[in-house]
Order: sequence, then C-alpha cells, then structure tokens
Amino acid sequence: MESEYSVYRYDKLDSPAVTAGSHAILIGTQDGLFPEMGSALPGEMGGLWAGEKKLCDGFFIAIDDVPLRCCDAFEADPASCSFHYRMQEQGLHVVRRQFVPDGVPGCVVELTCENLTGAPRAVEVSFTVRTEILTVAAARGEDDLELGRDVGEYDERAQAFFARESRNPWHVVWGADADSRALAADLPGEVYGFGNTRGKGVNGRLFYRLRVGAHAQAGMRLFIAGGYAARSQAEDALAALRERAGTLYREKAERVGALMARGRAELPDKRLARCFNWAKVYAEWLTSAVGAAGRLGRALCCDLTENPMLFGPGWAQAVAGLLPIGMSDLAGDVLLTAARLCEREQLPPGRVPLLASPDGRVLDVGTLRESAQFVAAVCETLRYGGDRALAERLLPQTGLCMSALRRATRGFESVPPELLADVCAAVTAQAFILRATGADASEWEAIASRLPEPPEGEPGASLAQTAAWHGRCAHVERLIGCLRRMADAGLPGLPGALRGENDAPDVMLTPLAIAGFVWPLARDLFGLRPDALEKTIDFAPHTPIGWAGWKLTRLPIGGAGFDVTSERVSPSRARYTIRASEPGWRVTLRADGEERTLPIDGELAVELED
Repeated sequence: MESEYSVYRYDKLDSPAVTAGSHAILIGTQDGLFPEMGSALPGEMGGLWAGEKKLCDGFFIAIDDVPLRCCDAFEADPASCSFHYRMQEQGLHVVRRQFVPDGVPGCVVELTCENLTGAPRAVEVSFTVRTEILTVAAARGEDDLELGRDVGEYDERAQAFFARESRNPWHVVWGADADSRALAADLPGEVYGFGNTRGKGVNGRLFYRLRVGAHAQAGMRLFIAGGYAARSQAEDALAALRERAGTLYREKAERVGALMARGRAELPDKRLARCFNWAKVYAEWLTSAVGAAGRLGRALCCDLTENPMLFGPGWAQAVAGLLPIGMSDLAGDVLLTAARLCEREQLPPGRVPLLASPDGRVLDVGTLRESAQFVAAVCETLRYGGDRALAERLLPQTGLCMSALRRATRGFESVPPELLADVCAAVTAQAFILRATGADASEWEAIASRLPEPPEGEPGASLAQTAAWHGRCAHVERLIGCLRRMADAGLPGLPGALRGENDAPDVMLTPLAIAGFVWPLARDLFGLRPDALEKTIDFAPHTPIGWAGWKLTRLPIGGAGFDVTSERVSPSRARYTIRASEPGWRVTLRADGEERTLPIDGELAVELED
C-alpha cells in the first residue's frame, strides 16, 4: 500500500476508528478501545456489526496479565487498522492489526509480539470477546422481536467459543489459528482490566502462549464471525478464516491498492488532495452487501457510525459522487440493487427505496424527488462508465419513474417549483438513457425543450450546495474556499473524512458529504464532463490563482484511463494536457465564445485563460 495512504496518530486517540468490509464493520476508537458510543441506539453503536446485526461490544486483549488499554500509536491504511503498544517494563512491543475480509461477516485480528530482550521467552495472551447480539430494530422494539440474554460455551473440539442470542437464531464464534491451541477458557463475570459494557452479553475468554526468540517476533491470528442462523454456519466460517486469513488479506490489500491508484489527484493544497483521494476508502467503508451472501447486490449505508441501514435521503446523488473517483462499477451496482428491491418488494410503480435494511427489506419508499434523482444518477453513471448493458437493464425502472413523474405533473405541464430542477434533469437523463439503448428519444427531447429553465439559484444553505453554486458560476477561488472549509470540518485523525456540517455529533462519514466534495472538484476544477458512450469529454478546467498547477491520474472513463495535467504559464493562463490510454476520444473546448472539438490522439495540450 502506498505510504501516502497510511496515517499515524499519537494524540486525541479517543476519535472514532473504523475497520470495514462488505459484510461487517468494526467500530471503536483510535486508542484501541470499544467505549459505549453512539446515539441511534445509545451506547451501543460501537463493536462488531454484520449488516444490521450487532455481534459484540468489542474484544479485549491482555499480554502477560497486562491489559492492552490505550495504545501508543494508531495506524490506518485503506485495508486495515493497527494499534501499537510499547510495553517497556515487559520488554515487548505489541502490534494489533485488524481487517475485515471481503465477503465475510467477521474480522481478523493479527497480534504480533516483538521481544526486545536478549533472551527467548514465552508470552501469555488472553483474548476476551464481550458479546451483545442484537439488531437496532429489536432493541427499540420495532420489529416484534424480543431480545433475551446471550449464552455462550467453549467447544474443546473446535477450539472456539460459541455464543447465541437466547430468543433469536443469531450465532457468533471466536477463536484463534488452528495451530494456536488454547491453554484454558472461561466465562468471567467481568472483562479483566476493562470491566463490562452495558447490555445482556456474555464474556468468553481464551488463553494462549506465544514463544518468542531473543530480539525476534512471533504472532498469531484471532477471529470473530457471526450473524448466522445456525451454529454449524458459524463453525464453517471459523474454519474458512483459519484456512484463508492470509490470502484474504492479500486479496483485499491488492484490490484496495488498485482502487487507490485510480483517479488520484495531486494538488498544491494537500488537505483537498487527501479528501479527494481518501474518498475512495470511505466509499468502501460505507458499502454494504445486501441480502444473504450479498445476493441482492451492494448499497451505501446512510452513515457511519449511527445508521447501518442502506440508501437514505439523497442516496442517488451520493451514488453519482462515486463516479469522479473512479468507482462507476460500484455506482452501477447500487443502482441495480435499488431496481431489484423495487421489483422484489413490489414498490409502487416508479418509486424507489428511501431506506432499506441490509437483508433487503424496504423500510421506507422514496418520493418523486428520489425517483427523478434515480434517473439522473443512471444517466451520470452511463456517462462515466459507458456500459450500454447497464442502460438496458435499468431502462424499465427509469421508464416507470418517468411515467410516475408524468402522472404527478399532468404530463409535465404543472411541475412544482421545488421539483423543477430534478424533473428537468430526469427528463434530459431519460432521453440520454434511451439513446444509449438505441431507442427513440425524440419524445423526451421534445418534453425537455418545453420545460422552463430551472432558476440558477443562489449559494445554498450548506457548504456543499454553496460549493456547487460557485462551481457552476466559475468562481473557482470561492469554490476552493468552500472545499477547504469542508475538509477542515472532517473527523480528527482520519484524513479527508467528510461529514456534513449539520450531521449529528456521532456521525463520522456520510456518502452525501463525499459527493458534495468530489463532484464540484471533478466537474468545476478538473473540468471533466464525459460521455463515455460517444467517447467525448466536455473539457472546461480551471487553475486557481496562486496554484502552479495540478494533476489527475488514471481516472477511468469508459474503458480508458485518463491523465489530466495543469501547468501555470502566466498569471491568467494555464496549459492543460489530457492523455487517454486508448484511441478514438475527442475533447470539446469552449473558450473565447467558440466551441472546438479536437481529437486526443494519445495526448492533447491546449492553453486556456482562466
């Protein structure tokens, strides 16, 4: 993993820390602890979650009878989190690295002990999991499920603890490598050195011994998995983790590393570059599998850490924010998932989900605004991804959405002012989608010509809205000012962790905040408005006063990769170079009242006034 995508923290370690995957997320703090945090379910949002099911309040480790409490340094990279402990009196340096494998509702904890002395030694490790098996809805009494106490037992044959919720078929398992046999196991009344969290959980503790040579290292892996309906499924999951943990980490690190190399920005303002580049990491954290084993697809969580539910207000706009950071494949998957849920849950024709559970239940149905934004998001995804097959698969749902909008607005003759901008975007988008499938778009083009122009508006109530307005008006310096304020309002200790200024205090990240940052930067600074289906890019870049230039590398558009570079040549002019990895692409420039279309032919350089 590139070093610029690693961060070390030594202070203010009570800030939240997240280790995430498609099927699970581990929430704690940067000191390595799992305090009672959150307000959606007061004090219960920390710990390990598998979809909507919480598995445990956390895990707790002691070395040679010394509890690993506040770490000395926290390290985060896109694939894992690590906690460093200097145990000077014991002559040890301990590192706890944790990651959530792709496709697994659980986590892997890699414990490494370095012997700082000149003599070999044995190190005793105790590993305690404090369960708290529940769902937010059940804990609130919203789904007619009654929660009981957790019960647990140690299985000598499996060398693992198993726990279940006494009134519901939800199972959790934890243990260590197959080669690390437990010396002992017990169910203590309290977590040694930490005390108990609230709730009805059970403590399951395992003891191990590591032999470490002089000035050498030794390690072991610990595992937690759960959310299963049967104990046998939990046992199978543990066996799979024991067999493939190393491979699973390499696969995740390679996949995420390739993602981070795409659409990478280099800017004079390092804060803005980090926000843009790390947005891919946070989009990964916010992505959840939908349905058993992810059979229904993928979607974005409403936020972290407060709401494990999916979609949420403005979700289609959030999906569009994935495109400028090279994640059009994920954007397409989310849109397909929404369409599947519309059919599976038999939503009213032309309506899309507003809120859904990770198991695929639609909890709330969107309004006409969400329907219009869905169609617009499909269009933008096609513009970046160029996938005609996606257009054909989503055309039935976009057609239903447009029919619903037509009925509600009397054939688009009486569009409410508050919906006009979304409806205009949807009508134009539907014409584009039809053209992408080879169908006749003339009806929607005619409707678009009859609709009144949406008012240009004014700076919005939020920083993201104000940034977008300045971008549309080519106020590039004011746009940069808004983006800097958004960057400064992020989460301490996690570079570029974007959240809305009106988000609740316990919210770390929201997909809409990511979109509100990356979209104006890509559209109004880098100046990219692509049409991957036609292999064209409307190119209207800017270079802010005082910047010597900027660079965007390996941005995927359609099947090609693009590099775009800005170099200041005078106080009012910059040279822009755009490179494409495949032939046949053209660029449309608008400057000095003229419009020019030029072939890239591998590389195109132009000078423009700002």
